[in-house]
Amino acid sequence: MEADLHNLVPAIGEVNGDRSNFRFAMIEGEPRVYGQCDFEVDFKERKAEPRDAIRGDIARTYFYMADRYKLTISKQQRQLFNAWHRTDPVDVWETERNKRIGDIQGNLNSYIVQQ
Repeated sequence: MEADLHNLVPAIGEVNGDRSNFRFAMIEGEPRVYGQCDFEVDFKERKAEPRDAIRGDIARTYFYMADRYKLTISKQQRQLFNAWHRTDPVDVWETERNKRIGDIQGNLNSYIVQQ
């Protein structure tokens, strides 16, 4: 599971470390503390909010991982991820990445379908 290429993406170490295992959420009035990186973390509430352009990508990754490895996604997170999936549709790069991973790993993320 930890080596599944569908779950591996480049990340800024500080942001990844600060995100920890916090749940994803929408954070109101969030401060920008990572410079040009549009990612917010609410340490008190243990929440993290990625930028708009990758929210759907994250949702589809979580759906894939839940199906593939029989993981549970809470009802609240599933609702959020469904919304993110709808508002940030699959783009050309996500489709190409899925194809490349499929060529290497032998399976596709079925949640990534070019519309």
